[in-house]
Amino acid sequence: MMKKNKAFVPFRFRLAPIKKMAMFHFHKSPDTEYEAFELHYINGEPYGEGYRVLAWRTDGYRDSYVQDTLSIPENEEILATGGKGLKERHPISFETVYFERDEGKLKAGFDFVDKLNRRITLDVEESLDKDTKPLFWLPSVGKNTEDPQSLPLFFLYDFDFARKRDTSLTFLIDGKEKEVDPFAYPKDFQSRHYVEFSTNTVVCNFNEQGRYTLNEVELDEQGRAENNNQTYYYENIESLPKLKKMILEHETHPVEVTFSPAFPNHEEVKDGKPHYGELVINPEGESGSLKGRYNVVYNQGKAVIHLTFAEPWNSPNGMSSEKIIHSITPNEKKWYQSYSCTQIVNLEDMDTTIKWERVNPERRKGN
Repeated sequence: MMKKNKAFVPFRFRLAPIKKMAMFHFHKSPDTEYEAFELHYINGEPYGEGYRVLAWRTDGYRDSYVQDTLSIPENEEILATGGKGLKERHPISFETVYFERDEGKLKAGFDFVDKLNRRITLDVEESLDKDTKPLFWLPSVGKNTEDPQSLPLFFLYDFDFARKRDTSLTFLIDGKEKEVDPFAYPKDFQSRHYVEFSTNTVVCNFNEQGRYTLNEVELDEQGRAENNNQTYYYENIESLPKLKKMILEHETHPVEVTFSPAFPNHEEVKDGKPHYGELVINPEGESGSLKGRYNVVYNQGKAVIHLTFAEPWNSPNGMSSEKIIHSITPNEKKWYQSYSCTQIVNLEDMDTTIKWERVNPERRKGN
């Protein structure tokens, strides 16, 4: 029987427990404090089960109203906030909160008291039309982030905009009626509210910023290894295993990251030869992909890794409806190009430090 080899996993890849998402936009008639509300249904160990409302502030930051049944560390909440980042965090007990899709109806809403002691009430009930076609949606969560903590990846499956027809909508702030914005594009030839919802949401973070020790995994005879909800595939396993693929497992839509050529073994890096290659992030389904570049150089006992993304998200051909909608909303796909990661690995103890920053893609093109 062949002795099982071991290998280090060079990157972090983590699934967030957000299962459903709904967005209510009122930018055209904003409140003094807020201009949109984002509802998340969260369920997963060790966080618990419950809801969160991210309140989009008019200054670009987000306030988070977290149900007291949830236990989410602040550093993890920052990863899924978007905008300029998290500003205030308020544990609350919702008067009512729900997000259901059942028997041809979508029901979502909440009722809570905000930091200014105002009651926020929002309720939408839509009779789903059999003729409407759900989309895959890619929100621009990282577009305005000033201090990125990872590469945030939000994939919204079974996504749609609430129709105006056969939909009841109640929206109150401090007892005063508010209106959500209309959506400019009559999707499927039907007028829509600017109310978005996804009942199958996949949220993950690639290579979260911070300092930690690289995980070591045991490979089977095919070069496969598992750790928590991740699966890894290595090649050249009898000598110096190289990572060629990592999969973040999900009950319906796993996410793959592939490396070409396979990411080098840490012992190879010690030889001083620089290593270059491509990485591709690809969620399951006809949702497109993100292509990036990696390079690894040796410097005084350490591996210095750089990750860059020179291209925008690549959508598959034929997604005409999505292209039209993306063209008239701020959910553009070029912000990935401004994300850059530097990771330093001490090759003696495999201690690593990861740092993300925003860069100017135009300057990179000129180099």
